[in-house]
Amino acid sequence: MDRVAKLLGFQRRRELRKLRKSWKFGMTSGREQQWLRRYAAQRYRGEGAIVDLGCLLGATTIALAEGLALNRKAKDRQIHAYDLFLWNEGYEAWVKGTDLEGWFRPGESFLPEFLKRTEQWHESIVSHQEDLRQARWTSEPIEFLYIDAMKSPKVATAIASNFFPYLIAGKSYIAHQDYPHYVTWWIHIQAWRLRDYFRFVADLPQSTLFRLEREIDPQLLASDLSPATVSPDEIEAAFDYSLRLVGKNKKANVIAAKAMAYVARGDLAGADEILKQSRYGPASIADEFNTAKGLIERKLAATKRPR
Repeated sequence: MDRVAKLLGFQRRRELRKLRKSWKFGMTSGREQQWLRRYAAQRYRGEGAIVDLGCLLGATTIALAEGLALNRKAKDRQIHAYDLFLWNEGYEAWVKGTDLEGWFRPGESFLPEFLKRTEQWHESIVSHQEDLRQARWTSEPIEFLYIDAMKSPKVATAIASNFFPYLIAGKSYIAHQDYPHYVTWWIHIQAWRLRDYFRFVADLPQSTLFRLEREIDPQLLASDLSPATVSPDEIEAAFDYSLRLVGKNKKANVIAAKAMAYVARGDLAGADEILKQSRYGPASIADEFNTAKGLIERKLAATKRPR
């Protein structure tokens, strides 16, 4: 039996090596997709569902499906992929110069394109075209939750309220794909508020990975993340915590997100000072530090113009 297990393990590693340089078009890097593939193949135990929130055209979903196909203990499990599947103008810059440029109009469904791209793994994927502000998970426990959908404070609270209660204490992982993104400052506030329940595990190529250690009070999951509820002291504490977790390549992005938290509170001078005093930057992933800096400078200039 041990020899069979070793042989199967060797075959799985060989297949993963073949897929190492594989990359599916999406907003995630090849390294991030490779991590997801390896997780589904080697670490996932099938004790709960795999849920992919914000799957877009399916790059992350496919990576998970490719790994799941190599997992002999859990290959019959399925991946639940959630998205609105509605095109918006923000995607236009992303697809510029690709075969998808001009393919969809804002408001048009791209679910057929998702289904086309994931057809090879259709038996392993369940698609959910839902607004995550209203979506309710009422099924089995969740073992792995990949989150690329916390695009507003309200959505972040809804996801925590509706999906986190199904995580398995001591076993389930969540990965925040937007942890280093300068716009989504509320994720850091939420992570800080839940720090006694989740343990930081790893700084992934793009995401940040946490494991649930104990069951969370539902009232805490429903906590308001709007700017008015977040004090400067909480911003400072939350981002000090986040900076301790992420690698050097993400720290400037996290500082930019901190500055944007002050912008959301209407404190432009405070936001400007954060970037000026930062020992991280201006080099950052996707030049987000400079993007935040430019945005804040323009807003400050606008306040000084005569009316």
